[in-house]
Amino acid sequence: MRNTFINHKMKRPFLLTTIICCLSFSCNLLNVDNPANKAVGDDLFKNKETAEAAVLGIYSAIAGTSNIFMAAITYYSSIYADEAFYTASTASIQEFYNGAVSTTNTVIETNFWNNSYRYVYQINTCLEKLEKSTGISDATRNQLSGECHFLRAFIYFHMLQLFGEVPLITVTDYRVNENMPRTTTTTIRNSILSDLERAKKLLSDAYPTNERVRPNKSTASALLARYYLHQQQWQAAEQEASEIVNTGRYQLTAVDDVFLANSAEAIFQIQPVLVGYNTMEGNTFIPSDLARPNFALTTYLRNAFEVNDKRWKSWVASKVVNAITYYYPFKYKKKADFIANPKPVEYNMIFRLAEILLIRAECRVHLNSLPGAIADLDAIRLRAGLPLIQTSNPGISAAELSEKIAQERRIELFMECGHRWSDLKRTGKASETLQPIKSDWKSTRELWPIPQVQRALNPALTQNDGY
Repeated sequence: MRNTFINHKMKRPFLLTTIICCLSFSCNLLNVDNPANKAVGDDLFKNKETAEAAVLGIYSAIAGTSNIFMAAITYYSSIYADEAFYTASTASIQEFYNGAVSTTNTVIETNFWNNSYRYVYQINTCLEKLEKSTGISDATRNQLSGECHFLRAFIYFHMLQLFGEVPLITVTDYRVNENMPRTTTTTIRNSILSDLERAKKLLSDAYPTNERVRPNKSTASALLARYYLHQQQWQAAEQEASEIVNTGRYQLTAVDDVFLANSAEAIFQIQPVLVGYNTMEGNTFIPSDLARPNFALTTYLRNAFEVNDKRWKSWVASKVVNAITYYYPFKYKKKADFIANPKPVEYNMIFRLAEILLIRAECRVHLNSLPGAIADLDAIRLRAGLPLIQTSNPGISAAELSEKIAQERRIELFMECGHRWSDLKRTGKASETLQPIKSDWKSTRELWPIPQVQRALNPALTQNDGY
């Protein structure tokens, strides 16, 4: 089924194969099954258990693939920017490292475009059914609808970053969707903001389970803070970040503990569902016994670390192959184990406190609150074992402090969920950074191409400039 602009043929297979019946709602998302013989349609939303099962199916679909939430967004944006280089020879991946992704690139089509629109269809289906359901309480409807609004906002936030204008699909009617043109940036941004404001209103302060693998109110605030940061709405971003910090629920942990399941720093994580896996990142980045790493840190990133930074020791590993030393990401420390099949101890991190502190620090500089910005930055530096700005340079200027915060974001969030690529773009530094290191770089490549297969299926889709 190549057409990801959902048509009438897709609805029943979706309901049969992707809505998950969760056997242990109160604990986690691991104990799930694909109920091919279960009821479909409105029956899946007739009570709390079946409605929850339908929404949990979205998380299971996300956790079982490489996509805009995890894995793909980390791998390909890291080599597209200046964080990592690709050591193997798969052509579709090499295109990212070269900074010249083709319109027929299968990674773009499958991992980013197709997967994202499939999730959007699942989300829209759940929202429509939740609104009509008469068998669930308002509390259940609010929680599940809030989760769906957050997930849809997350997807379109990143699709806008990667592709620019894309079709904004908010209904399941194939007659509306299958030939929809690209939606304006302003309209997509308004939809993202509306979804996030709705999610924040509907979600509760507490997590719906005893793990941080489904959104709460702070999760919506985290994406709102990131959204406002990108819009340079400093006061609004600072306010959302402060709301999260002021809950007291989240703490910076020891460097070695950041990416563990249910880390005290985690605001939202994706729980693994594939048998034998902890995270896809760990399985991909950590090389097998005799192999070199497929993704290795560039000299640009390695040289950006300060001396005695604890993160270098904990989050970077090395391996010598054929007399060449490769340094690779080691934030996640577990490869897949298909023999012992242990319970996962690491979850994919989507939002965490360190990012929120760095967002607030950046905003406070622009709001002329330098002491507060220094305090937030120093919290990260203290954890990393680095000299504090308050001690080493208490009279630092706003311009210098901004550079320090950008540097700290580069190291703290390296090869994590596409932060570096996103930061280069939002600060207007993508082309000036990449032009000297990618010989064929063009400014039009700050947006990825619309997949040619999708344009053939939907003639209303136009292509980005330069492709």
